[in-house]
Amino acid sequence: MVDHINDRKITIIEYSTEKNWFDQIPLKNWLCVLIVNDKPRRYIDEVIRKVISKDVVYICTIGKQSKQIHDLIDEEISFIAVDINSPYLPQHTIITTWHLDFEEGIWFSLFAAYSEEVIIKEIVILDMTDGSEIPRVKAFIKKIDR
Repeated sequence: MVDHINDRKITIIEYSTEKNWFDQIPLKNWLCVLIVNDKPRRYIDEVIRKVISKDVVYICTIGKQSKQIHDLIDEEISFIAVDINSPYLPQHTIITTWHLDFEEGIWFSLFAAYSEEVIIKEIVILDMTDGSEIPRVKAFIKKIDR
């Protein structure tokens, strides 16, 4: 599988409570594609906090829970911004989008997502579907990389 598209490194990570997925995430200049279809809120909240703590620039949500996750991310960013004793929030604006159409969301993250403040150098596709969407991600990336 291709590891770079549009001058951006592509990494696919399967979320698991049994593996250390967090250490695979870059420290800066990255976009997170968060694929979620049916995960309990406690796992989603953990991922949102950890992704923000690693200086994410952009978060695109895809899947059945994409709109809900998008709203939760925006709420978390707002809460952190106004809390005097808040956890870490990056110096740049975190941009968020949600996509019901799977392929459109992947395409958008690879080719259209842009920040005026930070150059996005890596795209991390974080699959929270127990790996069920990874073959679909790989097939679509292969299709567009022809």
